[in-house]
Amino acid sequence: MSKVSAKGKKKAAAVKKTPESDQWEIIHAIAFWGLAILLFLPPYFRGLFFQPEQERALIFAAVIFWLAWLWKWSKRDYSFLSHPLDYCVLAFPAVYLVSAFQAANYGLAVDEAVKTTLYFLVYWLASRLVRDEQDIVTILHVIYISAVGVALAGLATATGIVNIKDGFLNGRVYSSFQYPNALASYLAAVTFIGFYLWRRAGAPSSIKGAPAWLNLGSFYQYLYAAGNLVLFAVLLGTKSNGGLLVFSAVFILFLIGLPKGTRIPVFIHFIFAGIPAFLAIWGFLAAVAGGKMGLAWLWMFVGLALALAGQALYSFAERKGLLQWIAAHRNVVLAVAALVIVAGCTGAGVYVSGHSDAVKTLAGEIRLRNATERMYFFQDAMKMFKERPIIGWGGGGWQEAYRAYQSYLYNSNQVHGHYFQIMVEAGILGLLAILGIWASFLFVAHRLYHGARENTAGRLLIWTITIAAVSIGLHAVIDFDLSLSALAMVLWTMFGFARGIGIYTGARTEEKKSRTYVAPNNAVLVGVSIISIMLIFYTGTLAVAGNYALQAGHYFQKQNINQEDINKGVSLLQKASSYSSLNAEYHSNLARVYAQQGKLDEGMVEAKEAVKVSKYNAQCYADLAGLYLNGNKNNEEAVNAAEKALSLAPFQIQWYELLARTYFVVGYNVFAGGNPEKAKQYFEKAVQVPARIQSQMDSLNDQEKMLWKDAPLLSPTPGVKLNVGIAQYILGMWTEAEANLQAGLQDERTKGDAALWLSLLKDKQGKAQEANDLLQQAKQSAPQLAQSYEGLRNLIVKN
Repeated sequence: MSKVSAKGKKKAAAVKKTPESDQWEIIHAIAFWGLAILLFLPPYFRGLFFQPEQERALIFAAVIFWLAWLWKWSKRDYSFLSHPLDYCVLAFPAVYLVSAFQAANYGLAVDEAVKTTLYFLVYWLASRLVRDEQDIVTILHVIYISAVGVALAGLATATGIVNIKDGFLNGRVYSSFQYPNALASYLAAVTFIGFYLWRRAGAPSSIKGAPAWLNLGSFYQYLYAAGNLVLFAVLLGTKSNGGLLVFSAVFILFLIGLPKGTRIPVFIHFIFAGIPAFLAIWGFLAAVAGGKMGLAWLWMFVGLALALAGQALYSFAERKGLLQWIAAHRNVVLAVAALVIVAGCTGAGVYVSGHSDAVKTLAGEIRLRNATERMYFFQDAMKMFKERPIIGWGGGGWQEAYRAYQSYLYNSNQVHGHYFQIMVEAGILGLLAILGIWASFLFVAHRLYHGARENTAGRLLIWTITIAAVSIGLHAVIDFDLSLSALAMVLWTMFGFARGIGIYTGARTEEKKSRTYVAPNNAVLVGVSIISIMLIFYTGTLAVAGNYALQAGHYFQKQNINQEDINKGVSLLQKASSYSSLNAEYHSNLARVYAQQGKLDEGMVEAKEAVKVSKYNAQCYADLAGLYLNGNKNNEEAVNAAEKALSLAPFQIQWYELLARTYFVVGYNVFAGGNPEKAKQYFEKAVQVPARIQSQMDSLNDQEKMLWKDAPLLSPTPGVKLNVGIAQYILGMWTEAEANLQAGLQDERTKGDAALWLSLLKDKQGKAQEANDLLQQAKQSAPQLAQSYEGLRNLIVKN
């Protein structure tokens, strides 16, 4: 009877399986492996930090999205959003899209909308394409292998085997991420995945439905032991204090939440891989610093050998039942471990007492200065948030406007705190969206974890997914890691996996529903197709614009540039601007090129367009001020533009130089126009610029001055002193003018102008020989300017 039943089942299965169903399964496979590629490659493209790579990734994701929908449509499954987590994840890009309508910089806002849309698609694909635990494990392997490759690339860069720009700097591993803290967060999250894969390979009997190849678990554990050693060694090699601190805290949480019977094995594995990793990277970095690249790799191989030996010891202990003995005598083991820790601390104390210089170096590595700086970043972010609390400044709002709110001079296009950055860019709505994502995810993970009491493998999987996500999310509190889309995509994949587990574990209910006939809905497929095409088309235009701009840059950067190169560059920039009219950089570059060519009207149009789409960029207003001055018209507009540039970045000295220059030139223009009284007012304002610099510096406290490191403290430069000196000369303040003009002689950029005006001053003082010597110097440095000598002799404002 049972044989007949079995034959009947096989026959039924054969009837159900048709070429048509195979066709749809192929589509699922294409979409699934497309997602795998989407997660594997981004770390190698500069962590997907930059706009061009993000746009290409979104185009690829949109294609996979359409294929996934085609597969769902074949199953008569038309659900798009069906859980609070789905809605919260979609709300995130929706808020960024809404905030773009009042963005400080429309082009940057579009870029952020592209990123957040990419994250939603990754989440949706990860949640819908996985149909069982094996699918999730497959994607985890893809992420794991990619991370091991990134770690090895960092080591290879350090030793000169491969060349990754900024892949290894100042004794720290950056790899393809080009930022060590983000790399640390990425490797930390994947290290937890590595622990899971190691444990899964070593305990196939406890995993329901495990494939046959896992019976070779011990062999695969050796592979994971090697991979985990590499991951943890490079994690240490990033020297990321925040990354290591977060990893340590989350590792404790990871151990606490591990299912029964897995804590001791995972802890032992961490010891057997972690200690060799520390020794290997310590020796590796020391050897690299000494230029001994062969020795560096020898240290890594020694670490690898120790990790494999540790794995062999673990396997032996497991076969002999020693792990069970340890579990039964936990108190004794803990006491021994405590003694080892005390002995280690004592040894460290002895070492410290005899190596005070090393201790000082280590203390410097703690970089408390960075923590203080970031507190200022957060403080300034709150200033911006208070001005636009509802929907924020739009994507890229911090990058665009932070200089108008910074407490002292620092250069950081990122807040170094992801959630503060969301507050600035998307306001309360954005913050609610990201908090909603986290709350929904943790709620789902909590239910799944406690709902899998009898399924050790399932519980371990959901706990690993949760821990990997929490690791990334916690580090993002104190850094801008999630601005690198490669890392953000891993996080959103973890969100998607939690949702996917919830979907496939509820498959029985879905099967009951599927017995009811559902008519095909072609309208849904058409609608999804239209949305996908629109997404691909618009993102494609941005990518094409970026490509044209890149080509234009090649022409303008030529050493022996000629007019033909300039014309080609301008043509390409015009195309870029037409494809992406919201990108201020394209308009600004065109404005500068037109100004150099003397096409002031065309330049003015582009400069105004740049200001229109980038309202808080000081350079855009500086370009506008320069065009107003060169056009010899709209003097008041030139002054307003220069003042606006300074107000947007009051700690950058170049805008004080621009302002002093603008006031002088406008005063000169007004004087030449026959209005000396009005000209006098402009010259007097030029003279006041040094006092404005001093006033700005007086607003800083001692700590802020100490933190100021990206440029010299604000003080009048030769460029400022030159224009102030000229204005003082014209106003009859000759003693003060001479001191400032003498300072202008000390700089290559200003010495020609300074020599000319000093010559005029000496001439007025009756010092003919000195005046002539200075005039000859001016003719050598600025021959065209020196030709106006005679016309400038009478440029004196009468008191």
